[in-house]
Amino acid sequence: MTQDKELDRSRELARLNNAYRRTFGTEDGKTVLQNLRAYFRMGRPAFERSLHHPYDPLAAALRDGQREVILFIEHKLSQPVIADGDIEQPTTTVTRA
Repeated sequence: MTQDKELDRSRELARLNNAYRRTFGTEDGKTVLQNLRAYFRMGRPAFERSLHHPYDPLAAALRDGQREVILFIEHKLSQPVIADGDIEQPTTTVTRA
């Protein structure tokens, strides 16, 4: 990948991280994310069984996929925020070793 493409990709990712922060960083966004955590039972294991049902690998895969979405959003929120204006004027250069 050329340096220009790497820089464009870096800018695109920074803009996307900022969009996640603007969406889920508000009080409403935090409320929605908390609701998603509760609805998809983030504190529970993917593999569960009840007294009357054995382990169901399909149900576990579904729960694990739901959990992965929440974890992805939380990961995006943990990324550093770069001001939109600073995205266009990077302070560092991309070099290849």
